[in-house]
Amino acid sequence: MTPRHAPSDNTRPPHLHDWLDSLLHQQHANPPSGGFTPRQLGKGELLSTPSATRDQVFIVHAGRLRVYLTDTNRELTLCFLEPGEIFTTHTPTYLQAVVPSSIFVTDTTSFSHRLARDASITPVMMRVLGRILSNSVDLIADLAFREVPQRLARFLLGRVHRCGQPCDEGWLIELELSTEDIASLLGTTRQTVSSLINQWERDGLLARRGRRTLVIPAPDALSRHIGDGDAANCRPADRLG
Repeated sequence: MTPRHAPSDNTRPPHLHDWLDSLLHQQHANPPSGGFTPRQLGKGELLSTPSATRDQVFIVHAGRLRVYLTDTNRELTLCFLEPGEIFTTHTPTYLQAVVPSSIFVTDTTSFSHRLARDASITPVMMRVLGRILSNSVDLIADLAFREVPQRLARFLLGRVHRCGQPCDEGWLIELELSTEDIASLLGTTRQTVSSLINQWERDGLLARRGRRTLVIPAPDALSRHIGDGDAANCRPADRLG
């Protein structure tokens, strides 16, 4: 895996100023049915749980929300919701703000009326739902067939593929997530992720360029190191967005 140019990411939804501002403007101009109410969430605050009875649709305006499953022993993160993305509380998942976040919320019935009038919302919803389905399948495959080093390598190679920037030393990637968040994506612990990154840094497979910035000198070398043919095809799990 040695792409000659940093690939563009065409899978992310339109940024909020492209369509969310337009949506909210339409709301003020024509407020009946489908009106959204702003809400602020503190870091770590739960928006919804599987047992919640509220049936709402929300749009992330700022910040980041985590979609995850949990039991008494572990948590499995399905994805992170970024600004401009739409989701619903009517799912068997937990929804948590991982940083201070602002959202716009409406009830499902009102949103259905708006959806009937504004078909431009549908592709945004489909992107998010499709990504969560894809991420869930990737997560199941990772947990069933791959060890933690393979999962982490696939995640890092996914960042190279989606948003890597070429530099003199190789490919520069911004992780955007904390080590703990990355661990939750991969179904492992923060200590394991940190240990692997430290070991790969000693092995010359990557280098740190800041708190959440890494350089991958040769993606092919990282792929060969963990012996994962799928990683070489640049189709690793990358559940950030």
